[in-house]
Amino acid sequence: MTRLSLVLMLVACVGMSAGIALAQDDIASSGGTVRGQIIDTTTAQSPIDSANVKIVDTAGTEYEATTDASGEYERTGLPEGRYFVSVYKEGYSDRLGKPVTVVNGGDHYIAIKMTKKDNIISFFQKFGFVFWPLALCSITALTFIIERLFTFVRSRSRIGTEQFIASIADSLRKENIMEAVSTCEEAGGPLANVLKAGLLRYSQAQIEERSITKEEIQESIEEASLLEIPELERNLPVLGTVAVVSPLFGLLGTVTGMISAFTTIALEGTGDPQQLAGGISQALLTTAAGLTVAIPCLIFFQLFDSWVNRHMVEISQVSTEIINQLIVGESGNA
Repeated sequence: MTRLSLVLMLVACVGMSAGIALAQDDIASSGGTVRGQIIDTTTAQSPIDSANVKIVDTAGTEYEATTDASGEYERTGLPEGRYFVSVYKEGYSDRLGKPVTVVNGGDHYIAIKMTKKDNIISFFQKFGFVFWPLALCSITALTFIIERLFTFVRSRSRIGTEQFIASIADSLRKENIMEAVSTCEEAGGPLANVLKAGLLRYSQAQIEERSITKEEIQESIEEASLLEIPELERNLPVLGTVAVVSPLFGLLGTVTGMISAFTTIALEGTGDPQQLAGGISQALLTTAAGLTVAIPCLIFFQLFDSWVNRHMVEISQVSTEIINQLIVGESGNA
């Protein structure tokens, strides 16, 4: 009887061991589980429901899950391997490619935070009080950039510079001053207007039958330049000022934002590093906005300034050439 009992106990132990082994094999063959919770990045860390969770292995096979009202999701039966977890939800920024290595029978918990997308109002609210001066700078810059572009396009000569100079020189060789004046009126632009003033002064001297000096013609050209060049330079100081002031306003917003962030640290500590990083990123946003306004403003300022300098050099060179030709013609006639 004792031997029988021992045999039965031995058989029971063997059976239990086999059952445990079979159960472990079943668990291993069923794969692993990936679960977790999706919450937002606000202070309340509210759960996000109906978010689409995609679990993709290295071969590109996708497994999907959807979060419930508490923001939780679960996907079972995943084969052993390396996966990347991505979360999609309308109105939130996508979270892509969070890695996880699944083992057979493993239970892997992956919590993910999502940031709600900004609308226009919530985005500009992040700037704080510096939004208004930055907005004023951006509107001013855009207005005067468009105005200067229109002015420079309108001031372009209707005749190419080389063709214009050749036509004027040909008229002067034929001693036809009025034809040269007509060419200036046809061409238009600062250069033509300045040369027209010198030609009219020379023509007036001829009508009065008196000699004219080089200085007199040059004086009339300089007087006309005083009317043309300021028109080209108008509002450029405003663009230069905006290019300098905009980054300063952005820096002011960053400094005040950092002061607020460190005040929060002093009062409440660094309990939530993510929330602290979010506050700092919002503070840096004003610097980015200031640079966004200043960089194109500075580029256009330099561009317009180079155009003005080019017009000034062109007026100086061409007017000197025309003056010399007029004086030579005057000397030849004498």
